[in-house]
This record gives sequence, structure tokens and C-alpha cells, in this order.
Amino acid sequence: MYSLKHLKSLPTLSIGQTDDLKIETPTKRIWLSRCTIEDGEPYNNRVSVENFVNGSWIVTESYEAK
Repeated sequence: MYSLKHLKSLPTLSIGQTDDLKIETPTKRIWLSRCTIEDGEPYNNRVSVENFVNGSWIVTESYEAK
């Protein structure tokens, strides 16, 4: 798990509709949401971990960065 401080210190590689891509490898992506619970997120500072599985990006983990 990555801390909020660490993720915010990284450059944004790409901007999605609601998330910033912070880490990307050929098989993993780490996204940090710009939305809050007021926007409908389950918690603030949601991190989504995507893994490349059988030709598709699949969210395999989600957690609150602290």
C-alpha cells in the first residue's frame, strides 16, 4: 500500500475523469482519486490498483490512502 504523502509527491502520468494515474508499469497501474465522499466515493483519497490480466485492465484492489 502506498501512503497519501508518497502518491501526492509523484508526478501525474495521466488524468482520468476522476482519478490521477500515479504509477504505471506494463502490468500494474496505481490511480489516486480526486473525488471525496461528498462526490460519492466510499472514502476520501481512494487508491485503485489495476492489474493487466488476460489482455484487460482489472481493478484488483481499492483502499483509502492515509
